[in-house]
Amino acid sequence: MKDQLAEKLLAQVMGWKSPQEFLDHGLVLQDLAAYKYDEYQQFSPGMRFIESLARWLGQFEKIEERKTALQFVKERLIFVSAAEMNHLVSVAYPDHIRPHLLSKVAAETGLSRWHMGRAASAPEFRIRERRTLFLGLSDGSRTDVFRRANRNLSHEQVRQSHEMSQERVEDLLNRLTEDLAKLPGEKADSAQRTFQTVVLLDDFSGSGLSYIRRKGDGIVGGKVGKFLAWIKEGKSPITTLFQKDELEVVLVLYMATELAEQTLNASLSRLAGDCGATSKVIVVQKLPESTRTIRGQYPELDAIIDRYYDPDNETKSTKLGGTDLKYGFAGGGLSLILSHNTPNNSVGLLWADGSRMRSLFPRVTRHKDTV
Repeated sequence: MKDQLAEKLLAQVMGWKSPQEFLDHGLVLQDLAAYKYDEYQQFSPGMRFIESLARWLGQFEKIEERKTALQFVKERLIFVSAAEMNHLVSVAYPDHIRPHLLSKVAAETGLSRWHMGRAASAPEFRIRERRTLFLGLSDGSRTDVFRRANRNLSHEQVRQSHEMSQERVEDLLNRLTEDLAKLPGEKADSAQRTFQTVVLLDDFSGSGLSYIRRKGDGIVGGKVGKFLAWIKEGKSPITTLFQKDELEVVLVLYMATELAEQTLNASLSRLAGDCGATSKVIVVQKLPESTRTIRGQYPELDAIIDRYYDPDNETKSTKLGGTDLKYGFAGGGLSLILSHNTPNNSVGLLWADGSRMRSLFPRVTRHKDTV
């Protein structure tokens, strides 16, 4: 009954007067809602996509504005379901990280880059694989899914957080030493009983700025920036996990834009070099530039964004992107929705709430400025 009322409200808002008009325009929305959109986790209790869509469209005063907004949703929206994200998590190691480790072993043992089978059977690979530590950067890293999908990795290699106590660090090193002693070809040198590669895992980046950025005072901020600062300064227990002169830092993002990948490759290379380490950025699913909505592409949409924008959504944190939020943080211009939350790099019209805006996919903000 509630679904029928929501569909009736949508038809009323859009001015669809005949059943055929609903079939022409609303049927595909019903299918999308059932297939994906209803699973969005930030809808209020009892809310579903069609109802949220009708109420969102209803905020626009003119019927032409509503048609433009609906066309944007139907043609540009990218919704990543929980199952799709879990698939990206599951293939991250076998399809991307493991081949990278194999290529490293092949280069170090003098094997051809095309002889990956021989590298995989080499004792050097088993050692290097065990000397790889996987650390989550946020809840989005889904380390539980990652661990279950890669049972060949030790449980102790995959940690939920990149922040650890001295006791946890000592336990990781003890377990590493025990496991390495069981592998053929392992060197007795105690310096080898540390982690050689650290893989930092996270779900998404639209600009790269939340991972590495330099503040006005020259201090490096961001999740990865702070992590590398800890290693460089030696002030955190995690520094004893690695030998800096042989350390490789690999940042793995399950999804990222081309812009974020380019930005992070450059900034991570510089910071890792300052620590005496090497680096690599791996993106499992890349979002091309064509997925961005840039001002001027759709003049009718630009007019709606300008007219209904509410600057009250801006905070000190969002201003780090150097733009307002009309086209998202740092002008990302995405139309991306993740099943658990909407990135603030997406067009503000989709997720921002306020006295002048109503969101289609409400967003939970991680960082809230205090007054």
